[in-house]
Amino acid sequence: QSRSSVSWLPKSAGSVRMASKPGPLYTFPWHTLGNAKYVILAPLAVHFVLKGWSDEKQERFDNHMLVIVALRFLQMFIWQFLSRFNPISLRTRIQKKNIEFEQLDREDDWDDYILLQAILISFLHRVLPGFNEMPLFNTTGAIVMVLTHIGPIEFVYYWFHRALHHDFLWQRYHSHHHASFVTEPISGTVHPFMEHLGYTAIFSTSVLVPYLLGVHSIFIFYAYGLGFDFFNALGHCNFEFLPSIFVKSPLKYLIYTPSFHSLHHSKVHTNYCLFMPIYDYLFGTYCTESDRTYHKALSTKREDLPSPDVIFLAHGGPVPHMLQIPFISKHLGKQRFQILWWMYLIMPWLWAIVPILDRFVSHFENASAYILRETGKSSGQRERRIRAEQWAIARFAFQYVTKSYKEDIAGLIEGAVLDADSKGCQVIGLGAFNKAWWINKGGDDIVKKYPKLRIRIVHGNTLTAASVLHALPESTKRVFFTGCTSKVGRALAVRLAIEGKSVIMRTDSQERFNMIVEDVKKYDAEGNAHKNLHKADSLESGRKADVWLVGKFLKDRDHKYLPKDSLALYFCFPPPNKIRSDVEYVNVGALEIDERRVEELGNCMADLDRNVFHACHAGAIIHCLEAWTHNETGDVEYKALDKVWDAAMKYGFRLPASSSRQIYSYLCKHPEAGGARAHSKVSIKVDKSANQLKTMDPHQLHAHVEAGEQLVVIDGWVLDVEDFLANHPGGERIITRYIGKDATSAVRGNIYNHSSSAFKIMKKYRVAKLIPSSPDSAHQK
Repeated sequence: QSRSSVSWLPKSAGSVRMASKPGPLYTFPWHTLGNAKYVILAPLAVHFVLKGWSDEKQERFDNHMLVIVALRFLQMFIWQFLSRFNPISLRTRIQKKNIEFEQLDREDDWDDYILLQAILISFLHRVLPGFNEMPLFNTTGAIVMVLTHIGPIEFVYYWFHRALHHDFLWQRYHSHHHASFVTEPISGTVHPFMEHLGYTAIFSTSVLVPYLLGVHSIFIFYAYGLGFDFFNALGHCNFEFLPSIFVKSPLKYLIYTPSFHSLHHSKVHTNYCLFMPIYDYLFGTYCTESDRTYHKALSTKREDLPSPDVIFLAHGGPVPHMLQIPFISKHLGKQRFQILWWMYLIMPWLWAIVPILDRFVSHFENASAYILRETGKSSGQRERRIRAEQWAIARFAFQYVTKSYKEDIAGLIEGAVLDADSKGCQVIGLGAFNKAWWINKGGDDIVKKYPKLRIRIVHGNTLTAASVLHALPESTKRVFFTGCTSKVGRALAVRLAIEGKSVIMRTDSQERFNMIVEDVKKYDAEGNAHKNLHKADSLESGRKADVWLVGKFLKDRDHKYLPKDSLALYFCFPPPNKIRSDVEYVNVGALEIDERRVEELGNCMADLDRNVFHACHAGAIIHCLEAWTHNETGDVEYKALDKVWDAAMKYGFRLPASSSRQIYSYLCKHPEAGGARAHSKVSIKVDKSANQLKTMDPHQLHAHVEAGEQLVVIDGWVLDVEDFLANHPGGERIITRYIGKDATSAVRGNIYNHSSSAFKIMKKYRVAKLIPSSPDSAHQK
């Protein structure tokens, strides 16, 4: 069923994975409001702020309801922290895979049920006679609540849950929840609106029965709401911690374990109970693997966990950057980092954490983990896979540039390298200031101090330099360069000068400038390439340059020196603020990876978009994939730029789509910069009337898709499916997932094995033949 034909779904519902045939009342009424949905709680919050804790019964109940909502959020945050904090949960995790972006997006609205129940309870409190006449606690009422849950609620839920697994309800509702194969605490609350209405009708019995018997109390709302959330999170937390008494005594019939419910998500048609497995035993749906799964999770030892093949060692940027750590906020972790207004409100508390980290924490291991596939081919083909992790030194940017922290930070970096080496890791990449010259001379100090290290240390600056080089428009004649005497800057200056480009180098160090001149003379012994290097004493000298290469942070007041309508390619840390609207600021110190080559990635790298890595990070990955045996430390060898770039292209790395789009836009506006020649093969719309199909490389394909075209790749052909979306028998959603991507494996059995007739229809929509990247693309030499 085509999603476009389902009238009850808002347009925004198609942004995440849903049930295969979404039914009526699938999304919550406030789905389109985004974070504005919390305005639902505004009356309670405003009342509490204005009147405080009132003695009037109705107002007092509203205050209790607000406290219960806050406590439910707090409890779920604690559960999320425990399930994601590796020192606590990594060893005993049941499903070892990491959670990807798709699931994180789908579970963004996990808290809708809290808002729904707050609304309904407040409504009942106002309309039911005597409902607002209740004491704070009633012993008999508490007992009735427990017995009501153990009896009717658990029994009815069991059969309701089994009904949800019937094809009709499964396809329209419950498959949404089961899309979370690997669960975390909030996964247990992610259901369609209609399903939550059914749950609320069942669970509200625990509140209504004490009311009908005249033994209700405010305590019941606290106990049942928080108690229900506790056991729901327990079943979905994906790590085992309960003692063996829960599987070796009659308790096994009364309280489930995380392993027990995890099997429901992996096996699907088993272990249906709410919290009490007795009903699965009684009705024959108990999974016999439950005890074995429990013991396997608890018996796992640290040394049994898979070791990473490559580690990238990062560190904090500004202090609020700590909020992006996945175990702190999965919401902030799955998007590019930026300082938001509300972060300033909690800044004093964030700064208070800094000395605690200084005292007790050296580095965070496995801050994020993912799998890199060597080829990105269909899953049916065997290929090499490497496990990659990102670690982080628990220090922030201001500490790296503070002299008193130098020895401490250098020691922490060495400790992380030795720790990684002891785990059998092959490569460790040093990010940002972790390879600063004043810290460890680009990693050289570590290599010299520990000559017997098995792990290879990689600063990754070679790939960073190569990325900048291949992003530079080929026709550029004059380059103004800041940060030109750094490791990256030095290699780039040499390469550009030898290529005949005029390089205006902003530096106060005559000594360093002379060293670069000597490098050019050494590599260009018979030429005059060194004459292409020019020392600049101020930024004023860059006013007439074609392109600015920004390798050092550019202060806000210095943006005035950028030429009007210019191109600023930056690769510095931190990135410059984008002050000028007439300047195209482009990040060329990062690379995007083909998403078919990466699995289990669920967090963004600092201020980068999804599936985008800092080039130095990608350099460590390439070093591991290529199995290079040397350390990449110290200076950057300019002759190695092409070798590293070619390897990066081989493994699916490319300039980020946003950066490519910016450069393409700039060149189109400035033909004198080489735009017309560099993009002569790209039109804004494919000419479908041409007698002979055109060729298109991946970068041109991306440009067309960014322009709004509905293009997919099948068997090496580019298909324009815009006119076919509404007619696709499987619905348009499944096609739109592959816009701009290769759908070959999907149509040949990975999702559905299409017939020969279907492939004949596909031929009608071919518009171009996909070829390897052309040498004159805007971001490739």
